[in-house]
Amino acid sequence: MDTVADSIVVTSEDACPRDSSTRKSDRPRKLTAKGMENLPGNLGTVMQALIREVRDETMKQMAKSQQETVKEITTSHERIIETLWNAWKKEQQALKQMIQGQEKAIRQLQQDIQGIQAQAAQERRLMQEQIDELKRMQQHAPRDIEPLQVQASEEIKRIHEKLDIMTQHAVAGSARTNLRQSFADIAPSSIEPRFE
Repeated sequence: MDTVADSIVVTSEDACPRDSSTRKSDRPRKLTAKGMENLPGNLGTVMQALIREVRDETMKQMAKSQQETVKEITTSHERIIETLWNAWKKEQQALKQMIQGQEKAIRQLQQDIQGIQAQAAQERRLMQEQIDELKRMQQHAPRDIEPLQVQASEEIKRIHEKLDIMTQHAVAGSARTNLRQSFADIAPSSIEPRFE
């Protein structure tokens, strides 16, 4: 407002008629609000109206410029916020996909672990069955071997008895048999194992 008022210059002829007694200088005077009040007639009112109009127009232009600046800043901020929002949404989507992938991998791993545990349990059962079978065999082995040992001892005893008899006959000369042939004839029939 002061800029506009300072730029309006009124000459002394416009301000008041030439009077040599009141005249101080030929230089034009600057118009101020107080000076406008002293202007004769409608000139002061016109000047005040002109200044008000210029001031109002200036204020409108400043307000419009300010609104446009605010709008530009707001639009710029909205774009920045929208860009940040879109980037955040993309990050959230990527994070969600990563979490879903990890959950799927964890589920697969759990299934694999359960399968391994089931297989290990089956193998433990089979091993336990084999251990139990070996223990049973170990417990029954002496009982199963003992009859075979007794049978073998009896067979050996019979063979010795037959050999003794054959030897006695050979020495006495009553029977002319070859000991080797006699033993070969006797041994296979008497050594045959008997399984029950």
